[in-house]
Amino acid sequence: MKKTLLKIKEASFSVPSIETPILDKINYEVFSGDFVIILGSNGSGKSTLLKLIDKRISSNNGKVLLEEKDINNYSANEYSQKVKTLTQNCNDSLFPSLTIFENYALVKRKFTMNQKNEREFLAEYLHQFNPRFSTKLDQIVDELSGGEKQTLALALTILNPPLLLLLDEHTSALDPKTAELNMKLTKEMIIKNDITCLLTTHNLNIAEHYGNRILAIRYGEILARIEPEEKHSLSNKLMHQMFY
Repeated sequence: MKKTLLKIKEASFSVPSIETPILDKINYEVFSGDFVIILGSNGSGKSTLLKLIDKRISSNNGKVLLEEKDINNYSANEYSQKVKTLTQNCNDSLFPSLTIFENYALVKRKFTMNQKNEREFLAEYLHQFNPRFSTKLDQIVDELSGGEKQTLALALTILNPPLLLLLDEHTSALDPKTAELNMKLTKEMIIKNDITCLLTTHNLNIAEHYGNRILAIRYGEILARIEPEEKHSLSNKLMHQMFY
């Protein structure tokens, strides 16, 4: 039997200046090992849902449970170790004016080896994400390409693998070829590190080819829940009919 990692119960979010709720009574369960694609157009509420989960905003009603515990009952430090977010804006995850190694040091916080061995560890760790990183430890992050920055942000985000990784359209600012390479790397690392993941996208190709489940959202409400046995039989034409 699958273990429930995250449970969203009647979660809603609205603001006084907007008449209709941004999210309206969302109910959903995420199991350990899931890679859920949250699919919706701009303004559908998918990014707002991630913000509820990572505690950047609080729901007006309902609750969110992580490992059967209300997320509001976790300390900020404890929760930040369990749930991590990566967005399309690399500056949310990186310090552009610092070097790759300095960014690593800030994530690591406390070295467990001497600096020489830490550098050797980092070079070896980053090699699996991009072999060129091994020789760029002293390069300023802002000098990297957009794809390299996003790859580095992913690497440092999962340096200490979280229970739950939230990816908010993290490849949408990249050109199509780089985005595809980054998505393949993301999938590989999620599987390798056994990380449960929620990824938002408006891209039907990503929804069709990545993840094991789809949660489709429109106008703040759940439009469809697509399970693994249904997902693999979807065609592009059917996806367009269902969501647009």
